[in-house]
Amino acid sequence: MELDGEKINIVDIMKAGAELEGKIRSLGVADLVTHDEVAEYQSAVDMSRKGYVGEYFHQSINTLPPTMFQGLICRDENGSVIGTTAIRCDNISGWDLSRYIREYWSRAYRTTDGETVELSEEAVPFAKGITGPVAYIGDTFVDKAYNGSNLAAYIVRLSLLIASAKWQPNYIYGWMARHHAFKAALFLRWGYTTCYANGFIWKRPPENKAYADLCFLGCEPAGVIQLVRNPLDIGLDLE
Repeated sequence: MELDGEKINIVDIMKAGAELEGKIRSLGVADLVTHDEVAEYQSAVDMSRKGYVGEYFHQSINTLPPTMFQGLICRDENGSVIGTTAIRCDNISGWDLSRYIREYWSRAYRTTDGETVELSEEAVPFAKGITGPVAYIGDTFVDKAYNGSNLAAYIVRLSLLIASAKWQPNYIYGWMARHHAFKAALFLRWGYTTCYANGFIWKRPPENKAYADLCFLGCEPAGVIQLVRNPLDIGLDLE
């Protein structure tokens, strides 16, 4: 396969994925399962302490066939769901990612008055010009018993590899709360190469205040190449 004009052997991606899987299992994950059916993924999430699937993946507002979706579930030795993340891929050709985000959020989120939210056309300017197939990674959850284990970083890194191998997207993006994004550069630990704050310019903000000021995370194919070469490097040697 080719990323950013550079040919990457699929075996190298598999090796990087195997390294990440080994690390994930070493942290107490006994069972690592992928789902390409949203219903199966949602059933597993329902049994976790998270207890809900976010808007980008919820069946009530999305139609995601297996060609567009991949869920990842981590279970401990007792079968309890201790970690989740999910990926969707959308071909947005004809729009750019800025337009897609504005359109999607206005359909999926509500204001305190129950109206659809509305972003200014000047919102998320850093997503302008990004088009074609794009992958989104979100719904990331790790049980509080595993706080401090960096399990989230490793499962998101694995998800970046899965997205690249399955869809070869032009861009992979996600969202992160500001206090997480800037705390020890957590977005870098997760495998993203870009973080933008202050991207939302609201005409009608969402009811959930946590959604009103998220940081935009991005990873170009060049970032995936670096991830393939150094899958476990989350900067711990700097601590």
